[in-house]
Amino acid sequence: MKRKIILTTMATAGLLLSGCVSNPLIPSNLSDNHKKKALTFKTNTTSFISELKNRNSYMDEFILKSDMQCENYLNTPQVQATTEAENSSLYMNIFDTVSTLFGMKLITDTAKVMVSGEEDKIENQNSYKRALSPEIFRGVEINRERYAKKMKNKQKVSEKEYSLEAFQKDMLTYDKQCAEEYGLIEINRALKAMQHNIQHPAVASTKAPISIEAVKNSVKAVTQEVKAKKEIKKKIEVKNDTNKTKIDHAKTH
Repeated sequence: MKRKIILTTMATAGLLLSGCVSNPLIPSNLSDNHKKKALTFKTNTTSFISELKNRNSYMDEFILKSDMQCENYLNTPQVQATTEAENSSLYMNIFDTVSTLFGMKLITDTAKVMVSGEEDKIENQNSYKRALSPEIFRGVEINRERYAKKMKNKQKVSEKEYSLEAFQKDMLTYDKQCAEEYGLIEINRALKAMQHNIQHPAVASTKAPISIEAVKNSVKAVTQEVKAKKEIKKKIEVKNDTNKTKIDHAKTH
């Protein structure tokens, strides 16, 4: 009996840390009418030790476990394999700034076509997402760290000034920021900061928290890779068309 209790306690502790009870972080990809919808993150609070009425201790636990769960969420295959079409403008901004900073207009113009007018634009955008994933993850961390600091600063005020309802809204916002979009925003912010530093070296800010060199190399490598795949696909299509023409010609003679 004692061994059983110990094992149960260990299992419960694991669930508290991982937040994987019934996998609540990834909702179904299908709505009631079976239409696809975006994956969204929500912190699993079912096994929290603190109670919501104890605002400050609950906030500390929420931020700690939400960060752990967010990291797991971003690394799941379902999230890794999907990107939102609405994020294409953020990728465009990255390409534009990389072009300005490093003189890679030919490459970045090609990249912009890949994620906008191309038939396989979502697949291509996924390729850029995979390559930029370390920087996207870091961007999400930076954004959430900034918001967590704002939340913790409110621990000093009374519940009359910062109510439980306001706290719950902050938690929803914090969950929302565990997304590709916010990582891309931070990459754009880091690129713009570097551009500003180059234009105004006398008032240059501190070192960028995201590797700009990694962003540049990823954009260059993926663009070349996607372009090469496109050329191979085109050659195969031409070959297939030629073979079809030969077969049709043989049938008529």
